Amino acid sequence: MCESAVYMIRGEVRLLVMQEAAKVVITDEGAVVVDALGERKIVEDADLLEANLIKHEILLKPRSS
Repeated sequence: MCESAVYMIRGEVRLLVMQEAAKVVITDEGAVVVDALGERKIVEDADLLEANLIKHEILLKPRSS
């Protein structure tokens, strides 16, 4: 499969949001992370930092004020 782990980066800390995400959508409110079964998690006030498809990692960061 082609799922990726999604992490929220806060300083030096990497917080796992979802282990096997199939989709990430950045909205006005933040990031919507969805797995292959349709389970959704919303990360408020998040922006995309990096999508590394070789490592299967997607990094989110807090939005700037």
